[in-house]
Amino acid sequence: MASYINNEIKGGNSSFKILEQNIKNIISMANYCFACNRCVNVCPLSHLDIFFPRMLVGDLIYSSFGEVLTNHNIWNCLTCGQCTIYCPMTQENDGIRIPELILELRKISRNNEIQIDRITRCETHNEIFPLISKMMANEAIIPNKLEFLDEKALKTAESGEIAYFIGCLPLMEEIFYNLGFNYNNIPITIISLLNEANIVPVVLNEKCCGHDILWGKGNIETFKKFAEYNTQLYKDAGVKTVIVGCAEGYRTWKYDYPKIVDDFDFKVFHFSEFFLKEKILEHVKFPYNSKIKVTYHDSCRMGRLGGKLYNSPRELIKQIPGVELIEMENIKDDANCCGVSTFTNCNEFTHFLRQNRINEAVNTGADYLIVTCPKCLTHFNCYINEPSLNKEHNELRNKIKVVDLASFIGKLLMLV
Repeated sequence: MASYINNEIKGGNSSFKILEQNIKNIISMANYCFACNRCVNVCPLSHLDIFFPRMLVGDLIYSSFGEVLTNHNIWNCLTCGQCTIYCPMTQENDGIRIPELILELRKISRNNEIQIDRITRCETHNEIFPLISKMMANEAIIPNKLEFLDEKALKTAESGEIAYFIGCLPLMEEIFYNLGFNYNNIPITIISLLNEANIVPVVLNEKCCGHDILWGKGNIETFKKFAEYNTQLYKDAGVKTVIVGCAEGYRTWKYDYPKIVDDFDFKVFHFSEFFLKEKILEHVKFPYNSKIKVTYHDSCRMGRLGGKLYNSPRELIKQIPGVELIEMENIKDDANCCGVSTFTNCNEFTHFLRQNRINEAVNTGADYLIVTCPKCLTHFNCYINEPSLNKEHNELRNKIKVVDLASFIGKLLMLV
């Protein structure tokens, strides 16, 4: 376990503890910066005058951590990663990597209660998700979220080599029922198509992957509990391959769990990757040839922060008869964030980001905007369906529909 060292907050009355590795990570990244300002030019929040990554990095070099955390609201950052893509000093494993730097600072802020009230102020949905995470972190509480599968004639197993991680989709179905979208259609479709390929996946009552509690709260202790619980649950079941249908769950299992779980040896696939590898759709007969135009939104967690998994969702879409994929102006590395990656900061600023992205999708002439992230699904739909005095805004829901990739396929195959 890393040793703790004490740093004095400049101008403060007390000392605070920071993990030595946190400091090393922050200093290592900050020292790469030579103030070219490219990160500010592409940061969606800097254009709204509420967050400036270059100023943050500059102050990290010349100021104390206490001053930095007081002068910069690190909880405003979307951790979308656009800044990292355009940083000339950043490569795959070296450089500034602002999202990771922000994560390190959030750990320090939380663990030492510096500007901690800012976390609460950026919460959304009456803080229900942090509350649920706290409850799930209790070892005595075992989730019971698979009841919706009882009504379906689906084959699942309690042990085996291939698992499907459902994540928080059943929970979101209970909370966002008013959006008119059934989140459970995602796992129903994925499991149905796996069954069609004679694959009976292990489906268990796992806990939340912990993405939001880590990236949104900097709560490494609770995140570690989730990571250890879920990985041990799968190890005990004999799982070797984990299929994930959610962008944030994919990012977490693929890149965050291996950093914190000893002997992590799972193969992790997004369902679109796995379906292509196993040629799942090639053996499925679509009941009719639909003439549908779609566009695809690259989520931050599967794209810039998820190993740039850009092609497999597109390739899967192209396998659907009669479906035409029309690209938006900004795609892949340049795709714009939905603004609410961790159920935080759902406000007028991120509302503006969603407005721009939806308009970009509408301008393609597509009938559907396809996503692979539940946060994008939720907040794009929330924007489209919210009441407005603006007639043009109210007509949006007639111009385009926002759907998840799995459920889109499920609807066409009449599985849901």
